[in-house]
Amino acid sequence: MGFSYNRYAAIAARATRRALKEDKRILAERRETNEIRSAKWENGKQGEYGANEKK
Repeated sequence: MGFSYNRYAAIAARATRRALKEDKRILAERRETNEIRSAKWENGKQGEYGANEKK
């Protein structure tokens, strides 16, 4: 059993960031934060979107 492309990309990105010199690495790590949007569904209808930050 393997892993998904998204997992592969995350591993590769982390390895690349760790290989950078410290000043560039710090800037790259700041960009690591992702924003996830989700909506709650009730009775077959989509509710309001909510934004969540994930690190």
